[in-house]
Amino acid sequence: MPTKKYHIHPLAQLFPEIEGSAFDALVEDIKARGQQEAAWLIEVDKILDGKNRYRACQQLGIELQTRVYGGNDPIGFVLTANLHRRHLDTSQRAMIAANLCDLGVGANQHTGEGTSIEVSAKLLNVGRASVERALVVLKSGDQELVDAVKSGEVSVGGAVSQLSEAPPTQPESDVENTGGGTKKPRTRKKPQTQTGKVKIEYKKPNDTKTVLSACALHKNHLLDLLEDLSEVSSFDHAEVIAEQVKEEVDRKISHLRSAQDEEQTEEKEEEAVE
Repeated sequence: MPTKKYHIHPLAQLFPEIEGSAFDALVEDIKARGQQEAAWLIEVDKILDGKNRYRACQQLGIELQTRVYGGNDPIGFVLTANLHRRHLDTSQRAMIAANLCDLGVGANQHTGEGTSIEVSAKLLNVGRASVERALVVLKSGDQELVDAVKSGEVSVGGAVSQLSEAPPTQPESDVENTGGGTKKPRTRKKPQTQTGKVKIEYKKPNDTKTVLSACALHKNHLLDLLEDLSEVSSFDHAEVIAEQVKEEVDRKISHLRSAQDEEQTEEKEEEAVE
């Protein structure tokens, strides 16, 4: 007998589905011990929480055990239910916050209000800047890069840097003209990853564009690191590091300005002698 089908509520889609060995383990657990925790429904046939249990039950061919959500804060309910059972880094939470903003008015149908960047950032315990960067990635249309951030392979700062370095896309098609009327598929840079973050490499540059790109990349990494530090340690530690960085930057700028002034003075003196 076919099992009952359910729709997935947009709020349940905020968190990525578990895959691979983790999903296989869930299937085996339900097969051996039964479904220990019921899925939560809203609007009769929409799953608010429990989409992975639903997928597992569908694979096993058994009915999903459900209960109906009767509260007035579905957003808070979904976030509370999922955040405590998942280990997400700052960039992953920022992407969830961005998706929450992108749902717009109606996501929390009990209030009829959309979710602002400020509210989403607070709910996911991330900074506004991280959510804004995640929105840039989300609205870029680069699903490969979006998925890389969601999975924790790339930080939102690194993703924004990659977007700024990527060549412009052609709106008509994903091909580029090679001359003579022939076309070939456009290629794109794969997300650069290294233990969950964009790999940081810096070599002596020889042009302005390279320097500016490196500055943008390292700036975004620093912002991500400060948020990570405030999360795993304390805001005070992050503030101390930020102040130290500011002092070092000011000192470096002062040194560079002095060096430039001396160089200009020497050039004027040499011109006067000539």
